[in-house]
Amino acid sequence: MTKIKKIAHSYQSVYFYILLVACMATVFGFNLGAMLSSKVRLINIFMLEIYDIDSMVNTFMLGSFVGVFLGGRLVYDTGRVQSVIGSFSFGVIGQCTAILAPTFSTLFITEFVVGVSSGVYLISAICYITELSSKEKRGTCCLLIPTFVVLGFLISVLLKDIIPRNDILVVVCLLAATLPVVIVSYLRLPESPRWLALTDSSDKALTELIRLRNSTSEAARELAAINECVLGDDRGITMFFRNSVFRAIVWFFLFIVIVANLSGFAIIPYMSLEIVKYFKAALGILTPNEKYEINFLMLKSILFAVFIGCAVTCLMADKIGHRRILLISCTINEVMLFGIYFLYFTGSAMVGPVLMSVCILIFCLSSVIFLCTFLFLILPELLPVKGREFCLTLIFIVQITALMLGIYFFNRFIHSQGVLMAVCIFMMAGALLFTLIYQDMPEPKNQMLESMENTIFNERSLKEIGRASCRERV
Repeated sequence: MTKIKKIAHSYQSVYFYILLVACMATVFGFNLGAMLSSKVRLINIFMLEIYDIDSMVNTFMLGSFVGVFLGGRLVYDTGRVQSVIGSFSFGVIGQCTAILAPTFSTLFITEFVVGVSSGVYLISAICYITELSSKEKRGTCCLLIPTFVVLGFLISVLLKDIIPRNDILVVVCLLAATLPVVIVSYLRLPESPRWLALTDSSDKALTELIRLRNSTSEAARELAAINECVLGDDRGITMFFRNSVFRAIVWFFLFIVIVANLSGFAIIPYMSLEIVKYFKAALGILTPNEKYEINFLMLKSILFAVFIGCAVTCLMADKIGHRRILLISCTINEVMLFGIYFLYFTGSAMVGPVLMSVCILIFCLSSVIFLCTFLFLILPELLPVKGREFCLTLIFIVQITALMLGIYFFNRFIHSQGVLMAVCIFMMAGALLFTLIYQDMPEPKNQMLESMENTIFNERSLKEIGRASCRERV
């Protein structure tokens, strides 16, 4: 009987709801992985131009751009839960259609639809999990989203070996796995208390907080802090133009995103297989099929390493520190870029490509950890509740745009300027990124969202969060 009660309690637990929402990201990761594995197959077997294949990925990115643009408004108007469930459902339908697409044009359309769904899902899921999680476990909870995205990547690649070319079976398995998630989410997911308070539904917010915290007094204290932060009529873009502190925070995060992309943190993981080809002297004697298998093995190695890295970071984030993870990632990437630069001149015909692959593998792992920690954890937890959707929308639009431009220009830049020029730009931008984070980024670990928000607007600086936390401990 006691065991049954424990199971029932875990079912009602806030962590069950967070895990349920986070696992939805697997579908979108599965879609991206399927595209990437198709890219490898088409380039190496059918000898298509990389620019043509990249257009399919850019179609997904364009859909994500639209989804993120719409998501900010939808998340505010319809609520976090409705946006999460709706976007996930459309994503599943789109993915099933893409798997069974009879023509390449149909695939393009469905990838656009899945992209739109993924954009809406990202904004809504990030807001939802950030606002439901406790300060002690917020790092673990928020990083579940990218962990499940990478898991979806990995599953799609492994299915290539397990279920070869059986599209119907893949669709059946996908529906069987996702349908229970949709049903349980529709029946059980509570709405975000912060969104309810933001929309003048304080009574409902208190009810949901009591349900989530299992303590009336704790729920009442948290609601009081939330109500203090939602005072005033300024929301979203209005708040951006009227509040100089909020505007400065947004500009700072936008600059971080731009510099991170100039550091290669987003484009190198995507283009990793293409980079290896510039150091393929040792692969010259191999047949096209052998080259394909080596590239695919590299892809699986990258995905497996990234998944392990995300999972470990997810479990350790609240112990290591959110800001410290960013600094460690920047340092590792600078070392790996120097290794790439060094190997370009000194690597032998046989050893060079192997060590290059190792450097790229570590760089991809560290880059994904950085982007996940920044975009899914630090960014939403440092944003005020009245401007969270707007700022997330704006920053993800910039991130997606930067990635699309990177995909379009990367190969062209390498062909015209060479690998060393790209590596030098990445290293200089990486050094600037480290400096910005070290000097101006606070440590939000173990701090309440409302406490950090009050500190930002009272002290008028992001840096004051850490100092205020120290004063409280004293």
